[in-house]
Amino acid sequence: MAKRSDKQYSILIVSSSEQFNTVARKVLPNGKFNVVETKKSISAAKRELITRPYDLILVNAPLTDGFGTQFVMEVRERRSMGIIIAVPGEVYGDISDKLADQGIIAIAKPIVTKNLEVQIRLLLAMLENVKEAERKVTRIEEKMEEVRLVSRAKLVLIQKGMSEEEAHDYIIKQAMNTGQTKKSVAEDILD
Repeated sequence: MAKRSDKQYSILIVSSSEQFNTVARKVLPNGKFNVVETKKSISAAKRELITRPYDLILVNAPLTDGFGTQFVMEVRERRSMGIIIAVPGEVYGDISDKLADQGIIAIAKPIVTKNLEVQIRLLLAMLENVKEAERKVTRIEEKMEEVRLVSRAKLVLIQKGMSEEEAHDYIIKQAMNTGQTKKSVAEDILD
């Protein structure tokens, strides 16, 4: 069974409609968001995105200073975050086709609250999957770096007259005797 994340997320709602903002806040999963910020225009949202990163952005199009599609495409190019844009039903088909390949979710207005809630939950799950994959890649990169350092240290020991097996055993014994990692022992040998 997959473990559920207790991580707290942040969301930026970009909408000039108080009614939309109220609905958006109501559908946010309980306890999942520690930051919920609302801006009424694209320019205000751009300023906000300079000051802090967000996990999700929810845009209610059109806005007072633009429709919003160009804004969400620009955000996608510069940042890794979940993006949902709510658009009038009559343009939904064209806009969703345009944005889907960029990983931006478009939903039609009038908003079906359950649909918005599901899309937000889906984005949170995808964000968690991406973050877990990034953590795995980091662990693999760290392990590869350790293997490279240990190999280089073994080469130094071999050049000093040890066999490969002796060099390997020496590094392991030093790590156990000193309470260090093999990487630390290898770094000491290389210094």
